[in-house]
Amino acid sequence: MKNRNYNGLIKLTAAVLTASIALTACAAPGTEGINSSIAADIITSEGQETASDSPTAGQAADYLMQAAGKYGRASERSDVLAGFQEEEAVTWIQLLVLAGRAFGELPAPEGAAKLMASPSVNLSSVPEWAKAELQNLANGGILAPSDLGQAEQTEISAEQNTSVDTEKPATMKDLENLTSRFHARFGTSLNDDFYHTVNKELFDRLEIPEGEMFAGGASTVTANTNRQLHELILELTESGNEYPTGSSEQKIRDLYLSVLDTELRNREGIKPLEKYFSAVDNARDYSELNAAIALAVNELGNSGNGLFPMIAVADTEDSSRYIMQLLTMPANLSLEDYNNEDSEVLKEYRESIIRQLTVAGDSLQEAERLANAIIQMERELAGQTIDPEELGDLQRKPKRYTPECLDALMPQARPSELLTAIGLSPDVVMQAFDEKQFEAFAGWFTPENLELFKAYQKMALLTGFSGYLSEELAFEFYYGQAADSDAANSAVQMFLSEELGELYVERYFSSESKAGIEEMAGMMIDVFKDRIRRLDWMEVNTKQEALKKLDNITILIGYPDEWQKTDVTIKSRLDGGSYFDNAAAVSAWQWKQMVERLKKPVDSRRFPLAAYTVNAAANRNTNTIIFPAGILQAPFYDPNASFEENLGAIGTTIAHEITHMFDDGGAQYDAAGNIRNWWSEHDNTYFKELCRKAEAYYDGYEALPGISVSGAETLSENIADIGGVACSLEVLSKMENPDYDAFFRSYAGQWARLGSYDGLAEMASSDFHAPNRLRCNRVLANFQEFMDTYHVKPGDGMYVAPEERIKIW
Repeated sequence: MKNRNYNGLIKLTAAVLTASIALTACAAPGTEGINSSIAADIITSEGQETASDSPTAGQAADYLMQAAGKYGRASERSDVLAGFQEEEAVTWIQLLVLAGRAFGELPAPEGAAKLMASPSVNLSSVPEWAKAELQNLANGGILAPSDLGQAEQTEISAEQNTSVDTEKPATMKDLENLTSRFHARFGTSLNDDFYHTVNKELFDRLEIPEGEMFAGGASTVTANTNRQLHELILELTESGNEYPTGSSEQKIRDLYLSVLDTELRNREGIKPLEKYFSAVDNARDYSELNAAIALAVNELGNSGNGLFPMIAVADTEDSSRYIMQLLTMPANLSLEDYNNEDSEVLKEYRESIIRQLTVAGDSLQEAERLANAIIQMERELAGQTIDPEELGDLQRKPKRYTPECLDALMPQARPSELLTAIGLSPDVVMQAFDEKQFEAFAGWFTPENLELFKAYQKMALLTGFSGYLSEELAFEFYYGQAADSDAANSAVQMFLSEELGELYVERYFSSESKAGIEEMAGMMIDVFKDRIRRLDWMEVNTKQEALKKLDNITILIGYPDEWQKTDVTIKSRLDGGSYFDNAAAVSAWQWKQMVERLKKPVDSRRFPLAAYTVNAAANRNTNTIIFPAGILQAPFYDPNASFEENLGAIGTTIAHEITHMFDDGGAQYDAAGNIRNWWSEHDNTYFKELCRKAEAYYDGYEALPGISVSGAETLSENIADIGGVACSLEVLSKMENPDYDAFFRSYAGQWARLGSYDGLAEMASSDFHAPNRLRCNRVLANFQEFMDTYHVKPGDGMYVAPEERIKIW
């Protein structure tokens, strides 16, 4: 089995950074944009949905026909309603039929619309009375497999997924989502779908680069930045110049060439790891296993620790100091798959473990036995976790341990021996985010399980370092990585980020750009302060705490104050170096730097991202926001663009990151970056209610046909998105004759993302941001300035009634 990587040996359970590149509203769920005559039938005086949430056939027909008429696709009302009782509530499949009739025969999607259209739909069990209209919707790229209860997959056979629920009632949100599919499909009305209309021309000319999933916005900027970095590297490798030993240029050149030295890598094969495998194999007890792990950590870095990996993080109770975060054992499979011996996923996983262990030197028989033992342990640990809701409660204090505590918890393992051997002091403080699972894991350290943990350590070594070995091993065990120029470019970015970052900044980021961003960030802080002072729902004492937090925010722009270059020797092949040796040297140095960091106060000005990173971030624990040089380029920031255009892109991004300090998670950190309740009881209750309304405002809205968003899972980012635009619009309002159109178009342009339906759907299912279409449309629909600029009115797809819009900050 190749290209499927189960290396989940390390799970980062504490999110230190809230990263993004791009806030929240109060609405009765499911009614935004619905004609008032329809909405009045389904909303009570308290603003809650009722059992009459299903539209009648007449209401649905009128709504759909109004939308269709905007695109010159008018139909006779009697034809649309033929066979329907006008006053009867419609089912979902009936709503689809009405839509097919209202919009008439649909052209097959072309270009970008074809790429983003939903996959094949099996209509074999659709009732005959509905088949023609649903076939029309399918032909037009409107119908999604999930509309008929089918899995989203490109090829669906006649025998699969054929159950169609003809009695499922339709809701008002269904009607709105279905109509929005047509708005996106045609993409010609700013009032109905601002995102697709603004970006339509761009989507039609964009091409997705080979090997990439997306194009446009951040994807295109990232690809361009990678190209720029690669050009910088090639200049060094092809110049023929001699560079002083230890210089950035020498280290970059020799690391890059060592990645491409496949002759040496293939000749050495697994040999660079054999020393560490042998130390593990020869361990007769846990003390000797600790020594073997310490050897790997001290020479290979943190990834050499397969049993107790950890990272240094700022203490959430005292943000001036670092503590060690123990990374808990993850579940590589779902509990359902672990418990189903017939599961193909489980069988595949077992085979992958066996393959790893045989490559690491175990016999097939021993590898099979150990694979079963590992799966049994993971199965039991997967069921022993803290409840997700409790785990996500920032006020819950993770359990803390000292080396002495760990020895008492697992006396056979003697963890203090390992901790001392890898450079940690006897008084080091560690925490486990999920102490239930961690302490269950500790219970497995018995004499009988020594071989199991030896196997686990060898798997960690193989999966952690196979990318630096032969082409075959890198491809099989390291995400299908090839030993090519892209891999070499990525290696330099990963291991020599400070050296490469300095060269990137010198070439591509000006002091004028940095000054411009600093000025805009200052504006945003000032505006945010004014907005807090004017809040009518927040009490004086809470406002004072919030203002103190804003005063304490550290803003890092472009690159670090001082470059923290790697203090290691990168050797060329002529000097006896190899890719494995060079990668190991940097990784070992990084571990030692982390250990040293524990001895010093937290530095809020430490720049945690590479200067060329195309992203921005907020670190709530240090009250720091970071804007690397990589994101400070078009379409996010362009020194030649108008102030309004830059404000609509990077300005909203800056304010987005500031707002993260006050989102549902950030609001639990005080001005020092400690988790502390600084809210009055009244304000805290009111804020939580605003957050619940914000969840409802997004929940269930579609980005693609059949692909909807979870308001709860994307809440933090949605709060930040809305807050970012609110602050930026206030800055804009202070200008003389501001160009709102330029601002809004720039905002939409930065979110442009072209991809296949499957790729966009996968992103939507895994991302804690709302999909880009919603980050544009649902955000802008909160602001009267947008409504006024484009004369948006009730019945338009972008319309949200004033009383339903979200305003928190």
